[in-house]
Amino acid sequence: MSEKVSIPEAPVSEPVTMINAFTVPLEEAERFLELWTGNAAAMAALPGFVRTRMYRSLVDDIELRFITHAEWESGKALQQARTDPGWRASMQRLMDDPGLHVIPRPGVYQVALDIRPGDRP
Repeated sequence: MSEKVSIPEAPVSEPVTMINAFTVPLEEAERFLELWTGNAAAMAALPGFVRTRMYRSLVDDIELRFITHAEWESGKALQQARTDPGWRASMQRLMDDPGLHVIPRPGVYQVALDIRPGDRP
């Protein structure tokens, strides 16, 4: 599948989180995870990257099988990372793999509310 992945811009100096939900057919889940791991390694090498997590649905009959959560020191750092040829190539390999039929839905967010045990909202 050759679909251009477009990460929304967020030119802010504050921390941001990129959340990406993926539609992945059940029979392609392991291949997707294998390729995404390579993509995560490329992303982790970039300046401003804090951490990432991949969530996998416990339910087989679901549209959004995987959700990623990647934290960046700032929106500007993420914007700069988007230009990295290695990261771009890694994501394109995932999207161009003939055995995968993936639909990504990326978005960039900032924390609006953070509640912890004992907090009173």
